[in-house]
Amino acid sequence: MKILEWFKRFPQFLREVRMEVKKTSFPGRNEVINTTFVILVVVVIFGVYLWLVDTVVWALLQQVFKLFK
Repeated sequence: MKILEWFKRFPQFLREVRMEVKKTSFPGRNEVINTTFVILVVVVIFGVYLWLVDTVVWALLQQVFKLFK
């Protein structure tokens, strides 16, 4: 029974989706390129930062475990 109700309401759902998509503003090409560039730079910065922190923590742990041998 619920499946039949879903099929009856589906065309209305599609009309509402179409109306909402018309209200949406999509970014321009330059905005997409600039945002992508910023994201890539931030990812690289965080990647290098995490790599450095990992390297330092690993070195400290190596020193700590050498003390217990």
